[in-house]
Amino acid sequence: MQTRHRLFARWLASLAVLLTLGGCALPRMIDSEVQSFPGTATAVRDATYRFERLPSQQSDAASRDRVEAIAEQALTQAGLTRDDAQARYLVQTSLQIDTFARQTQRPPRGYGVFGGLGVGMGSPSFFITMEPPWYRYSVQLLLRERSSGQVAYETRAVFEGPWSDSTTLLPAIFEAALRDYPNPPTGPRKVVVELAPDGTLAR
Repeated sequence: MQTRHRLFARWLASLAVLLTLGGCALPRMIDSEVQSFPGTATAVRDATYRFERLPSQQSDAASRDRVEAIAEQALTQAGLTRDDAQARYLVQTSLQIDTFARQTQRPPRGYGVFGGLGVGMGSPSFFITMEPPWYRYSVQLLLRERSSGQVAYETRAVFEGPWSDSTTLLPAIFEAALRDYPNPPTGPRKVVVELAPDGTLAR
């Protein structure tokens, strides 16, 4: 029975990897958890901005350039225009990517993984442990009025999934963060952005 358990666990792990890799050739729905907050200053569309970096962000200029280039696409989609000389807003961006293992699971006693009697029946020690790592992407944007320093808009988005292609995923996550700008609903919400099979944002 233990041999059957090991074979079945190995098959499930292989299936999970195939599904993960296959997802790269199919449309993907990137569902981010988003929360946004209007600030003291007025947030408006059709305004100009420039990026501002914190002291801790100065050391890795190449990495910051890449993140800001992706954020710029989302800011343009939200109706804002980059103008370093005549900026109304100063925009700070942050990005954090974490890798974590999903919690291992065991089929209910007396049932197989697919809901019927099968492998794992009555075995309290059968666990699925060979899962690929998952990734948590957290992005945040802060818009401050250049003249007063007051915050006009704050927003953050978090996406968790099995994909590590951050260059493809981040445009969708930044776009989710700025969805509903400048008048977001109150409280957390789920925002879904579709990625086309070629990795571009579906419009």
